Amino acid sequence: MGVAVMARMTNGWVFVLVLIAVLGACILVYAAIVCWPQRIPKDQSVNGIRERIEDEERQKRRCDRG
Repeated sequence: MGVAVMARMTNGWVFVLVLIAVLGACILVYAAIVCWPQRIPKDQSVNGIRERIEDEERQKRRCDRG
């Protein structure tokens, strides 16, 4: 009878440990997704915006001349 009780307790602890591991992994994956830096699209970077402004200014100068 003592062995059966020990087996049940071991199964219970294994379940608890696996549950904690799975929940911990889920939390880590969620944190990684939320905190991972996203790449800024090229046209929204500082250089991309600068190029767009310069292109617009060049087009305005062409229109003013012609």
